[in-house]
Amino acid sequence: MPNHSALAKELTELERNQEQYDAVRELGHCIVLAGPGSGKTKTLTIAMARTLIEDISEPRGVACITYNNECAIELESRLAKLGIKSSDRSFIGTVHSFALTQVILPYARCIPGLLPDNFRVATGNETKDAIKVSYSFIFNDAGDPNERWRLAEQKRRRDVDRSLPSWRILNPELANFIEAYEAQLRLKGLIDFDDMPLIAFRIIKEHLWIRNALLARFPVLFVDEYQDLGHALHELVLLLCFESGIRLFAVGDLDQSIYSFNGANPNLLQNLTQRVDIKNYHLRFNYRSGAKIIRASLGALGEERDYHTASSHTGGELSYWPVQGNHDLQANQIARTVLPSLIIKGFIPEQIAILYRAAWLGDKVAKALEQADSAFIRTDGNALVKRSSRLARFIEACACWVSGGWCDANPPYSRLMSQAISIVFGSFARESEKQALSLQLMVFLHSGIGMKEFTHPWLQRFNRELIEPWKAISRNIHQEWEVCIEMIRRTDPTMNLDMPLKIFAGRIEGSGRVTLSTLHSAKGREFDAVVLFGINKGDIPNWRDNKSEQALNEARRLFYVGVTRPRKELCLVFREGQHSTWVMELFQRSQKE
Repeated sequence: MPNHSALAKELTELERNQEQYDAVRELGHCIVLAGPGSGKTKTLTIAMARTLIEDISEPRGVACITYNNECAIELESRLAKLGIKSSDRSFIGTVHSFALTQVILPYARCIPGLLPDNFRVATGNETKDAIKVSYSFIFNDAGDPNERWRLAEQKRRRDVDRSLPSWRILNPELANFIEAYEAQLRLKGLIDFDDMPLIAFRIIKEHLWIRNALLARFPVLFVDEYQDLGHALHELVLLLCFESGIRLFAVGDLDQSIYSFNGANPNLLQNLTQRVDIKNYHLRFNYRSGAKIIRASLGALGEERDYHTASSHTGGELSYWPVQGNHDLQANQIARTVLPSLIIKGFIPEQIAILYRAAWLGDKVAKALEQADSAFIRTDGNALVKRSSRLARFIEACACWVSGGWCDANPPYSRLMSQAISIVFGSFARESEKQALSLQLMVFLHSGIGMKEFTHPWLQRFNRELIEPWKAISRNIHQEWEVCIEMIRRTDPTMNLDMPLKIFAGRIEGSGRVTLSTLHSAKGREFDAVVLFGINKGDIPNWRDNKSEQALNEARRLFYVGVTRPRKELCLVFREGQHSTWVMELFQRSQKE
């Protein structure tokens, strides 16, 4: 049951920040423009809880679209503390998940000829094959299908409404390529990942009754990280909120738009803020970082912003670590000098992050930390656990539960069970199915308690005892079952990759593990101390960034994201005399009072 007293307490605390309080009380369309550390997720969580408790009667609910699954899990966890648990009444997930589970699966069969019966989501190899076949059909030359498809992908994500003349007029060959590719998928009963919001848009646009059905179920739509979600989401918002009557509550930050390679466009949020039927709220207080770091961050951004330090965060330190040598020597400096210096100051490892631009830089830091016998966890593209995968996160959570034993079983079994139902059945499961699933899960978890297993054989058991039977009964047509096999491969003991299960689960002796992350993966997270690595001249900005003003601006925003992650200390490691020009701007700004 919703915890009314907990919500009342949160609302009382928000009264100290008028913009936050007014935003969560808003009853019309609104956008919350939230800078780093300004309480964006807290504001969104309380707004959702207040809306569900005060504005909407059951069985109606709300939908919340997030950038990735990790954001969705964080919101679910915060709402649970207010007594609001995941249920059929509400949806929290990505735009692709929303399109699939709330639009396509419920309504596609009502529209003759839209999709094949029993369609499923294509694998990576199946999409590659469709690209090759359709390329040969349209172009019939010796060119590179994948290179041409990258251009087609951009058009496909940008030109959402194909009823407009621009679909055919602008790059007609690419339009033909895309349509041939999609036809090839349909012949095999497939859709792909990008199909989901596109098909949902078409269904909603062409069928008023479906719009009315969505309005009846979800009278309020929440959107997190609006600047990162691209054209398909924007077009869906315009249809659902400004043509169909669903109330919009969106949160975003133009200065943290860093996903143009996935079709994100900060101008979409900018255009939305200029509508006369939307109320804008600006969150200006930074509750995360000390004053010196906030000043430095504006130097990193290269623009003025009206951000203020919260009264309890007046400190903040910056330290500069020039190294006479290349990336390998810089990584060694981090492992041998920078990290120990932070620990001596009292920072605990799990509140320290080492951030870099690309996973290959993470490989260098990981190697240096291994040589220094320092524990770490990676959240980049070479990580064992893909943070964007619900299944991977679920597997990790199960390992954590088992490693805790009877006395410290965490996370709660109820949360594991809720995640398992979502993974296997999607949005709905019968009571008998829930009971059977619960029995399988409980038997497996109990069998591992006290066994002191290593990760590789435990994952093999997980795949054999849970994944294989679940695949046979799954109604979730978009589930990355191969994630478990990939994790098994990445813990191969013959390649010295295996580890005790408690290490995989994050339950290790001592104070924990340092986080290694790309700047992209670190977005939305915060740490007591952050080490920026790979900020040399030519690294950021690099030659690709300098190709266009748009690319250069995004690289600058990426740098800004890294600078704004720490609460207390920011360490900058670079080649002596070869630091990025942005580092000097950051230094100069941080010295101002």
